[in-house]
Amino acid sequence: MSEISFDKHRSPVKAALLYLVLWELATVIMWLFTAKLFVIYPLFAVGFTVVYPVCTWWACYRHAKNYGLKWYVAPVMIAVSVIEYIFVEEARSVVPNFIVLTVLTAGFAAGIGNCFADKDAINAAKADKKRKKLKKEPEYKNILDDN
Repeated sequence: MSEISFDKHRSPVKAALLYLVLWELATVIMWLFTAKLFVIYPLFAVGFTVVYPVCTWWACYRHAKNYGLKWYVAPVMIAVSVIEYIFVEEARSVVPNFIVLTVLTAGFAAGIGNCFADKDAINAAKADKKRKKLKKEPEYKNILDDN
């Protein structure tokens, strides 16, 4: 009996949104616990040099493996990290640089995930989408017909 992946039955955009929300939730929880509630430098350092890259890796790799390389996962993560770097003061204190860490981790994970993507399933999904689009075309009636 083959295992059915739940992710492959969801649209790529909805899955990307889910991964981005989970990634951002993990990031916010880390900001809260390491910079606001417990201001302990080793906890902060471990959180943003180990846990944050693992969360970023997981989200990018998982999406790229299931749906192929898409423009709306890693670039959105990078944009969100830039916004956080501008507006969240603790983000500027992360060493190595928070943005560089996100760019390297997200880009590398998406590339590796794309290497392991099931190209046949991705092409089949594209063909299915194209077939549905062609089916939905409205039938045109001749305007000169009185029927």
